[in-house]
Amino acid sequence: MKILLMAKNYTENDLVRYLYQDVSEKEKHEIAAQLLINPRLNKCYLQLKNGMANIESLALEPAQTSIDIILAYSQETSSKNLEVV
Repeated sequence: MKILLMAKNYTENDLVRYLYQDVSEKEKHEIAAQLLINPRLNKCYLQLKNGMANIESLALEPAQTSIDIILAYSQETSSKNLEVV
């Protein structure tokens, strides 16, 4: 007699946790097994994985305008603090 267990419906959040290795060993194996047999889940996983790769490859730097505004504010507030002393 074969006992069939119902597979858990995994969400995008579960897949993100899997990608960031923020799942238990049991979940890791369950999700990996589901990725092999569930084409829709695998497609979603690959889309998330590609999105993560794109995000991680971005070189993020603030705009020069933002830097100038912060520096001007910093100079302004430090000048005020010196006047108070």
